[in-house]
Amino acid sequence: MRKWILPITFVCIISGLLLALQFKIQASQTPTPTEQRNEILVGIINNLENEISTYQQRIAEIKAEIETIEDVTASYQDDIKYLQQKVQKAKLQAGLTNVKGRGIRITLDDNKSGLLLAPNDDPNRYIIHYENILNIITELKLGRAEAISVNGQRIVSTSEIRCVGNVILVNTTRLAPPFEIKAIGDPDRLEEILLAGEYDLLKSTGFPVSYEKFTEETPLEIPAYTGTFQFNYTTLN
Repeated sequence: MRKWILPITFVCIISGLLLALQFKIQASQTPTPTEQRNEILVGIINNLENEISTYQQRIAEIKAEIETIEDVTASYQDDIKYLQQKVQKAKLQAGLTNVKGRGIRITLDDNKSGLLLAPNDDPNRYIIHYENILNIITELKLGRAEAISVNGQRIVSTSEIRCVGNVILVNTTRLAPPFEIKAIGDPDRLEEILLAGEYDLLKSTGFPVSYEKFTEETPLEIPAYTGTFQFNYTTLN
């Protein structure tokens, strides 16, 4: 029996060493909590770096798109400015903007004193009719007035001046005397044509009418047309 003690002891020693070595190897291969945490942080950092790289690439693409749009916009600035000027000119010609300039202002009122002196006479002979206003506006247009208004109502191509009973309507707005007619244009030319037409006739028959000329230093102001344009039969060609 004793002759087996030494080999068995040696085998046990060797086996113990091998087992201890195996445990050591396994221990070295198992990550510690600190190592696990570090690996997780490294993974998060890698993911964030990838996302940052993606966003940077997208930002670069967006910047390139913006530069392209800016280049295109810059190339069309002159065209846009030209179109804006045309639109503004069209609005001016259509009476859709407030304007000011030299011109003439005419005031018309009923002849109340004449009616008092002749109470039995026809009262229509002593009041301002829509025809009187219409005639003066027509004469001002002949005098090349560029903008006209009656009691703040802008006269445009579709304006109506008519009488409904004892009421005068301009742009469907009811007006009452005194009537103030404003016209922008050459004051001297407008005065000349005014004194040779309806205004002179009203003055000669006793109506309290008057006018005043305005210069560039004291310009006349005329408001924009605020009504609507209605086309039932007109279409673009």
